[in-house]
Amino acid sequence: MRKRAPSADAEFEYPSPPEYIEPSIRKEAAAWQGIDEFDALVRLEEMTGLEAEVERVYMSPEMWGFTFTSRELKRCRIHLNEELPHFWQRFAFFHEIHHLLHDSRGCYFWSQTQANMNGFEYQADQFAWAVLMPEWESGEVE
Repeated sequence: MRKRAPSADAEFEYPSPPEYIEPSIRKEAAAWQGIDEFDALVRLEEMTGLEAEVERVYMSPEMWGFTFTSRELKRCRIHLNEELPHFWQRFAFFHEIHHLLHDSRGCYFWSQTQANMNGFEYQADQFAWAVLMPEWESGEVE
């Protein structure tokens, strides 16, 4: 796949951390805190039985990531917007992991737009924030 060079005019709007994260999500996220992408994929594969991979591709600033899943082939691919800074790619990555763990519809899309977020999107955001909150609070955000 041909990749595009990062665009200097990409305008992302980054969400602020939530004031409250549900305790059950905070508890689940604790096991994912501080691990790198490879270890997260290994854990995801163990938990779902799917062969998982990540691909960084050009997307508009409105699309941060999506996951395509083939339960028949036992594979999934998390697509991340390559123009996002590293921290926000990790945010989208863990958001998609939550979908793979809890939402069995098969193909998921997440846009940065906060309007009309359904429960699955809200919970996936909560999970991503809970995983990454220690990085956010320590100032490790790029």
